[in-house]
Amino acid sequence: MHEIVLEEVAYALASALDLVGIDDVQHGQRVALMASACARHGGWSESRCQALMLGGLLHDCGVSSTQQHYRLVAELDWEGSQEHADRGAELLSRVPLFAHLEPLVRWHHTHWPQLLQAGLPQEQALAANLIYLVDRADVLRAKHFYQEGQEGILRRLTQHSGSLFCPDLLELFEQVATSDAFWFQLEPWVLEDRFQPWLQEGRHQLVSFDSLKSLGLMFADVVDAKSPYTASHSRGVAALSLWLGERLALSGRELEILELAGLLHDLGKLRVEDDILAKPGPLSELEWRYMRQHSFDSAQVLKRVGGFAEIATLAAMHHETLDGMGYPYRLKGAAIPLAARIIAVADIFQALVQDRPYRAAMAAGDALDQLQQRVKQGKLDRRVVACLAQDLPLAVKIARQQPANGTARVL
Repeated sequence: MHEIVLEEVAYALASALDLVGIDDVQHGQRVALMASACARHGGWSESRCQALMLGGLLHDCGVSSTQQHYRLVAELDWEGSQEHADRGAELLSRVPLFAHLEPLVRWHHTHWPQLLQAGLPQEQALAANLIYLVDRADVLRAKHFYQEGQEGILRRLTQHSGSLFCPDLLELFEQVATSDAFWFQLEPWVLEDRFQPWLQEGRHQLVSFDSLKSLGLMFADVVDAKSPYTASHSRGVAALSLWLGERLALSGRELEILELAGLLHDLGKLRVEDDILAKPGPLSELEWRYMRQHSFDSAQVLKRVGGFAEIATLAAMHHETLDGMGYPYRLKGAAIPLAARIIAVADIFQALVQDRPYRAAMAAGDALDQLQQRVKQGKLDRRVVACLAQDLPLAVKIARQQPANGTARVL
């Protein structure tokens, strides 16, 4: 069993989702704060307020693509918005800790009349529409607040009373959002302080490794959906790392940490532009600089969760090399633990035997040659590569994991 604070997990995962926005970050935090403030003002129960905090933080978990994020923040309403809501609901439904949020996420872009016809319980319909309302309010805030103030934003929203939003929820939002302080608290430098009491009051709970793994799988799928060329990459790295760790006699706890780190090692890639990941040729120096930051960003997200320090460390190190020429820390030799060396080998091998925009998947023997060249150069661990080479056909099979639904989902 593992001890976690659910609020910390949701907050960290929301921070990962925020990376997709690149320059427009903390959207999930703002939605969570606005929704819960409205609910508390309306006298909703504490359990409904808590669900809105969690649902607000994770409502965009179906968004991996920076292009789709731009559409969501540029337009008040657009036809393709339901795709990410369905995807997010599907992802959450596989995670026992967050499965109760599935209706809020699935319906958070549904117009009020259609929501009434969907047959949802009233509490769920109101909660989903409230997330929709404050989600759109945040989009308008970014574009119009300093030009039009809260009055202009409220005027734009009330134009859609009854068509997009429940009139009663709009009235509730107007009551809460008339003060300047309501909008000033959404500034980036204030938000973290606003969340601290909620995080500190979070309840510690013991969860199984399977529950943690379901979270890791969910976010592995979010990351890998950024490109058809990386579909199942994180799953493959995790599975191959676990197989290598077992063969190298790691303990049961070490294997659990290793598998989770393999699933979560590329969280920071959510911040990388889609066009960089899909580029069919060599990266420019500027593009390569953005790419090199992803392992550091992965660690910064994971460090927000108590008990995830080891996972964060391994995620940060998966591009370090034994000769000290890797990134982001330029660690060398003994400073790189065995688990990180395993993930490094698994990460490279999985990428080599998978199609990429700049080349077709390599044959197993050619991929192994690439690893052995890196061993000779003093970059990869000789023992780990030798372990993989002992059963190369099985290593390839493990590395080529499939997404949960058997097909790549690109959002």
